[in-house]
Amino acid sequence: MKRRDFMKMLAAGSAMSGLGLHSQAAPSAPRSNGNKLLVIFQRGGNDGLNTVIPIEASQYALYQGLRPNIHIPMTAILPTNHSQFGLHPQLEALQPIHAAGHLSFVHCVGYPNSDRSHFQSMAYMETAVPGNGLLQGWLNRFFQNTTGSGLIRGVCIGSTSPQSMMGDIPIPTSTNFGTMQVGDDTLQGDTPPPGELQNILEQVHNMNPTANNGKLYETGEAIFQMVENFSNRNLDDYVPEHGAEYPDTSLGRRVMHAAQMLKDSPTVLDIEVATIDMNGHDTHAQQPGRHEGLLSDLALSMAAFYTDMGSLMSQTLVLVITEFGRRAYENDSEGTDHGTGSVAMVMNTNVTGDVVMGGAWPGLEEDNLYRGDLNWASDFRDIYWEVMATHLGVDSAALETIIPGHSYSPLGIF
Repeated sequence: MKRRDFMKMLAAGSAMSGLGLHSQAAPSAPRSNGNKLLVIFQRGGNDGLNTVIPIEASQYALYQGLRPNIHIPMTAILPTNHSQFGLHPQLEALQPIHAAGHLSFVHCVGYPNSDRSHFQSMAYMETAVPGNGLLQGWLNRFFQNTTGSGLIRGVCIGSTSPQSMMGDIPIPTSTNFGTMQVGDDTLQGDTPPPGELQNILEQVHNMNPTANNGKLYETGEAIFQMVENFSNRNLDDYVPEHGAEYPDTSLGRRVMHAAQMLKDSPTVLDIEVATIDMNGHDTHAQQPGRHEGLLSDLALSMAAFYTDMGSLMSQTLVLVITEFGRRAYENDSEGTDHGTGSVAMVMNTNVTGDVVMGGAWPGLEEDNLYRGDLNWASDFRDIYWEVMATHLGVDSAALETIIPGHSYSPLGIF
């Protein structure tokens, strides 16, 4: 943590309740059930049509015709628990989890009047308010409208904070929370050692609160306690359980750190939500090889997390989302351009383990395409609603504030 971040936190005063003071949530806000959520965002727009593939004969023929060079051969497609859909072969590591009924796929994910702009669509997905200028993220609003027992209820694993976690309650961001410290960025170097700011923080921690310094004391106390609590969460020291083996990739390491942060051992942290960004899905050219690598990395990371968490998967859910899908037809560069309907994944031992959507399969016939795209049938807000209601135990009153102006339609994920 550098000087500019530290000063922002001190300036935030009571907003630092997100780091343990809890006054930011309304006193009457319902208490969360303590279950865990990991959200992985596939930045760039993952190709849902090549992820979960229609295999019914007439639809597969249309799919093959739209994508003569980049379709997945029928002989390579992995079976799912749904007779009309199959999986990309690079999702092989996830197939046993799906077969066990612990991984659901939500197809044709989108929203009304879908936007093909990365920035607009990501903003809509992360605020859960399509077409609205609302800046606060849906996960931050979850923290604002519920209470929890943890000093820190959420963490962003990476170098930047996604908009979904931005809002009135500050959420810490790091690639390794076990090495978090207050450094002095007036010093030279990319990773300055603890310096003057660490001493200031310790002085604030040792202050006696008064009417004049109460907020400063509470803020410094919260930051100091956060750094202290994370001291035994050094990613470099973590040993996965149950023989889990994460891929040696950026995503693999971050998902492994998510497991380390969400587990309440060796000490209880009570972190409820972790987020990870996975970049690289804007596959305008040479998609087959690139997409294979992305899906393999995701599958191996998720499978390792599932193994590592063991029995904790009944209280832990992994949600994989993306801002939009790709066009139904390939382009001239053996890639796909920005589209509409995408695929989300939900991994937890309490899901149905099926391929679900909010209505009938839209179809790949030309008249059924939406501007040349696989149309949407599953509103992404219904995914959030269902996950929060069923897995996180959020009541309908809070959900109406977290996802304002939305009329929920069940998807059957659970």
